[in-house]
Amino acid sequence: MTDTLRPFVAEDIVDIRTAAALLVTPDGRYLMQLRDDKAGIVLPNMWALFGGCVEANENPEAGLRRELLEELELELEPGSLAYFSQMAFDAIYSDGGFRHRYFFEASIDPGVVDSLVLHEGAEMRLMTADDIAREAFRFVPYDFTILCLHMLLQQDGVFNSDIGKAS
Repeated sequence: MTDTLRPFVAEDIVDIRTAAALLVTPDGRYLMQLRDDKAGIVLPNMWALFGGCVEANENPEAGLRRELLEELELELEPGSLAYFSQMAFDAIYSDGGFRHRYFFEASIDPGVVDSLVLHEGAEMRLMTADDIAREAFRFVPYDFTILCLHMLLQQDGVFNSDIGKAS
């Protein structure tokens, strides 16, 4: 599916393409990364989804799989990542660059978390919706938006209208 995933912005105007994973346990917790608090890191010491830059000529899913291996030594089974959404923005970076971020979701067993090796970031943590709400102002804004949307979609009846559905 991701080979035919169409970006909604022309790729030639995008400065940086990234992909991120909503790693969700069956009981609804999300595996989050606390970004390092180092000079030169964008949005330091903030909670974020795992993921990173998609290289030239790499599709978003392949880029995300590579990033998960690099950051966590997490190798997901083929077919386990599902496209969720995408976002394009330029409002928060001082370099004025245009960003395009793809979001995928995957179920993760909580028992796997203990076997992961954190190579990037200060911490990783399984977080509930309440944990995420308490830390709302310490989240990377675009990841927080997608997390909120994902959590709302998990609630029955929240999006029960056909208004705005893609055809």
